[in-house]
Amino acid sequence: MEKLTINVKELSKQLGVSIPTAYELTRRSDFPTLKIGRRIVIPVEAFQLWLISSSQQNKEE
Repeated sequence: MEKLTINVKELSKQLGVSIPTAYELTRRSDFPTLKIGRRIVIPVEAFQLWLISSSQQNKEE
């Protein structure tokens, strides 16, 4: 079964950024996150859509 969410540490590895940078990203209003108690998780499918959308916006600029 596929994972539905990833944590911030996994996000930082996937993007190749530091953990503090990944936490900064999760604080953006346009970034998909869920808060479960004190834990921040990122829905994989929403993250993939956000990544595609963000890369398309960068191409347009």
